[in-house]
Amino acid sequence: MLFIRGLIIPSAQGPQPFEQCVQGFQQEFFNDVAPSLHAVRDGLLPPLQRFWMERTKKASKDSDIAICLLWLTAFAKRPTYFQVGAVDRGQAAIVKKRIEALLYWNPWLNDYVEVQLYKVKHKGGLAVLDILAAERGGSHGENPDLLVLNEVSHVTMWEFIENLLDNATGVPMGMVIVATNAGFKGSKTEVLRDIAVKSPDWRMYIWDKPAPWMDRSKLEEARQRNTPTRFKRLYYGRWASGKGDALDESDIDRCFANDRGPVLEPEKGWQYIAGLDLGVSHDHSGLVVLGVNPIEQRLRVAQYRNWAPSKKTGEVDLIEVENVCKAVSKMFGIGWFGYDPSQAKLMSQRLARDNVSMREVSFASPKNLTEMAQGLIQVTEAGKLECYDDGSGVLRRDFGKFNIVEKLHGGYKLEAVSDEYGHADVGTALVICLPRALKMLSGGIGSLLPDDDIGWNDDEPLTKEELEEMPDDLKEIYDAYDDMEKEHKKGRDRDAFLEAF
Repeated sequence: MLFIRGLIIPSAQGPQPFEQCVQGFQQEFFNDVAPSLHAVRDGLLPPLQRFWMERTKKASKDSDIAICLLWLTAFAKRPTYFQVGAVDRGQAAIVKKRIEALLYWNPWLNDYVEVQLYKVKHKGGLAVLDILAAERGGSHGENPDLLVLNEVSHVTMWEFIENLLDNATGVPMGMVIVATNAGFKGSKTEVLRDIAVKSPDWRMYIWDKPAPWMDRSKLEEARQRNTPTRFKRLYYGRWASGKGDALDESDIDRCFANDRGPVLEPEKGWQYIAGLDLGVSHDHSGLVVLGVNPIEQRLRVAQYRNWAPSKKTGEVDLIEVENVCKAVSKMFGIGWFGYDPSQAKLMSQRLARDNVSMREVSFASPKNLTEMAQGLIQVTEAGKLECYDDGSGVLRRDFGKFNIVEKLHGGYKLEAVSDEYGHADVGTALVICLPRALKMLSGGIGSLLPDDDIGWNDDEPLTKEELEEMPDDLKEIYDAYDDMEKEHKKGRDRDAFLEAF
């Protein structure tokens, strides 16, 4: 602590002793981590071994980590090894840059350490700090006495983080410090954070306010420059559903506030429609079954599925997608099944022959795009939409990917930020349904609307002569429908539906 107090740092007011500008939230962290750092240096069991430091932008996260690492490296008493891992070399090297700044303002420390390309070394050879990046690999095998995972909210190659943590687990008297901004809900970072929150082995240090030395005019400039979601995440520590900004985080929260889980069978008073967003190669596919209750003016996501491309083939299993579409159509009696024909035309024809009520919702239509964008805003802001969390955060994460873009010649469309989880495929399947669902709510009618093509059935069976005169294509459909009616009389096959999911 004497070392920390006497350091000259490049503060917001210029170079000055750290003791004169250190803030309470920094002091709390240093007070708790100092005994553990001493134990690591001396080869003893640290009293605390796991630390989670979560701070807003420019709240001295990297600098405070650099101070800890610099002390350990400069004053090593035994052979020790430290690692800093981040999403890329640029992020990982930020800590190195902070160490270089400290060495500049405290030149006496250059007698103890030297900085190399991606290393910081004790001049006596006792301690080595490695700078690692997910993009370059190199996370296997080493056993660090102190592991720092920096900016984990930005890491997409999560295997890199898992390898580093597994390595650190193999060091009984080692330490781990996770340092990050607020991240994204449903991400692997949030899963790790939840583990830390619930575990008695972790200590949480969260600063969710603007840095106290940040000038208010600059904070206002940042507010104007960033989207509201990004600004709140970076400067107020609010975890976001994604990088998109179409929906306010409070509206997304309200959608999931009454999480009753998936609907396993049709419920009285509800009608069901569905949407399919089909990706084939190197993209995910999504399916949503949406319940509509015109009397209660509510919409509820009944079921959804997300298909990732096979690691072996790089493609989505379209046969499985088709089978699940047939299963949910039969189970929920779906009278309207929307899809974008650019990818799903052939599958829609196959499904239609199996009596699935497929309906084109072309993304090439400005009218459709505008209605979907407006529909998403309308149902979320009005609190009409109820969703559930499947445990992996798929739908919430998709909500967070959407941006609304005004088109050059009028109207709006939704654009989705693509990430390692796909391109908002489940969310897109949902918004395909929303214009239809809103018409059903406003008309208080079923999934069949006045502009739909309909047929009249007088319940009388066709005569032998009528069957003989029927065109082959129509007869094939009639036979398929007759088979479906026979199956319907035997009752719905609920077990097959549940197995499909």
